[in-house]
Amino acid sequence: MQTKTFDTDQEILTSLAESDARAFDFLYQKFFPKLYAAAYKRLQNRELTEEVIQELFISLWERRKQLVINTTIEAYLFTSVKYLVIAQYKKNNLFEKYSNSLSPAEDYNFTEQKVAFDELNEAYQKALQSLPERCREVFLLKRTGLSQREISERLDISEKTVENQMTKALKILREVLSDYTALSIILIPVLH
Repeated sequence: MQTKTFDTDQEILTSLAESDARAFDFLYQKFFPKLYAAAYKRLQNRELTEEVIQELFISLWERRKQLVINTTIEAYLFTSVKYLVIAQYKKNNLFEKYSNSLSPAEDYNFTEQKVAFDELNEAYQKALQSLPERCREVFLLKRTGLSQREISERLDISEKTVENQMTKALKILREVLSDYTALSIILIPVLH
């Protein structure tokens, strides 16, 4: 694939929305090292850092047609990485360690991020409660790390039903949380 350069963020977003892999490759090549360094600075773990960056770029590609960015692409990506790092800490029960690692100068930004994350988490909890009972049950079991087969056996339903319920849950959650544009990039990948 030939490397293409882009002159403006709008040109990149337009090409990305048209599924132009060159635009995605351009963003990846341009921002990967900086994003990786920013995530690693906080996580201090190569595997978790790689997971965060992978989640970011996968989500970026999956959402390319609906992506609305009101800042620069760079600012959007770095904000997304911050939220993904917070989600990673929360997921791994390291949130307190993260907040204690901040210098006083960073504390204001962190507090702002935490408020935004808490708002998103509250919206997620409400969305989760709005799921049909069986759908929510399957979704929560999947989050614990069970395979489709294990969920199928535990609930005495077919694997196809498990798959359908997960698809339904993710669709509903994405729709309900769509107002959280920059924040929702972190939530759905972390949840499944």
